[in-house]
Amino acid sequence: MNSKVIVTTLSLLAFYVVSTQAASLRRTEVNLRCNCIRTNSNFIHPKFMDHIDIFPSGPHCPVVEIIATLKSGNRVCLYPEASWVKKIIEKMMTSNDERH
Repeated sequence: MNSKVIVTTLSLLAFYVVSTQAASLRRTEVNLRCNCIRTNSNFIHPKFMDHIDIFPSGPHCPVVEIIATLKSGNRVCLYPEASWVKKIIEKMMTSNDERH
């Protein structure tokens, strides 16, 4: 085979591998950056919340992210240093400890 065919074949193979890896990252919802661009420090009553997800800091994001999913389906990034957010997290941890 000539070198142009080999280079073209290898290029197509490399493109295929890269595209399948990118697609698999998208399907598993692996985020390689922070989820929260802006945080909310205004009080949201817990009765409007369906659940809260806490994402620790790491290589993907240097700050802890707290995301509340409201019963309406909207997701809101909460400011982790707000006193009401700390109280809700503390209450969640306490109720979780009592269950186990």
